[in-house]
Amino acid sequence: MKTFGKIISLLMLPLIAEIIYGALMSYFYKAPPIWGFETTIFLYGSFFMLGSGYCHLEKKHVAVDVIIHHVKPKTARALSIFAEIVVLFVVIVMLYMSAQSAYKSIMIRERSMHQTPFNPEIWWYKCVIPISCALVSWQAFKDIRGLITGKGLAKDRQKKEGANNAA
Repeated sequence: MKTFGKIISLLMLPLIAEIIYGALMSYFYKAPPIWGFETTIFLYGSFFMLGSGYCHLEKKHVAVDVIIHHVKPKTARALSIFAEIVVLFVVIVMLYMSAQSAYKSIMIRERSMHQTPFNPEIWWYKCVIPISCALVSWQAFKDIRGLITGKGLAKDRQKKEGANNAA
């Protein structure tokens, strides 16, 4: 997951290039590319969604962990397991729903609804959502397994302590 996340982070480079190109074309020639608007949506959406599993792996997401710091380690572990089960449930529901939507989109070869002259096919883009949900669910499952075996919470606390000591 770590290597995949780093590869996905490279989607920022074409996104930056596209934004700069579009801005320059608009400024100098008063003619932004017709594909610019939807390309930025596709690149950023893919970056955001596919990077969510890596974000969950690195614990870089927003988390309200006020309670966990004030309870016993056993209770903290139980709360963490519960939180991961909630994440897993939500992501599995999203996976089921988005897979159906992606399948329908593939069957009709769905096109963009932004009504631009570019009007690309977007069925492939709708497949990004179930793929990212599968990645997050896999990571949540691994986190639950780590917390149950006792390896997950200790590793997270060591990372936090290491980061606090370095600062």
